Amino acid sequence: MRLEINMIVSYAKEAGAYYKKVLDAEIISQTDEDAEMNETMMKLGGTEIRVLDENKEFGMIAPAEGEVGSVGINLFVDDIDSFFNNAVKEGCKIISPIQDFPEIPAKNAVFSDKFNHIWVINQKY
Repeated sequence: MRLEINMIVSYAKEAGAYYKKVLDAEIISQTDEDAEMNETMMKLGGTEIRVLDENKEFGMIAPAEGEVGSVGINLFVDDIDSFFNNAVKEGCKIISPIQDFPEIPAKNAVFSDKFNHIWVINQKY
């Protein structure tokens, strides 16, 4: 079995460059088709994520402007402060600032990206 995640966005071609800059994603491939037919394949932490153009005809709906999606994607990073600050600098909206949870022990923060997807950033120590 293999897991691959599909994320629906308004513009998959734009999303590739954005996620590379904000999340340090590895871009594996990207199409250059008409609207509603593009995809960007990226890899984060060993997991492949297929970022697809919104296509309402096929029921693939991106989170609406001003609303966040209902799925949060967890990323474990080595330097949460640097990672989170870069995301905010690139326009991500803070949902929860960096918090320390010594009982776990870890720090985490939550933000939404410009395509309204939720990211939970974690750093274990």
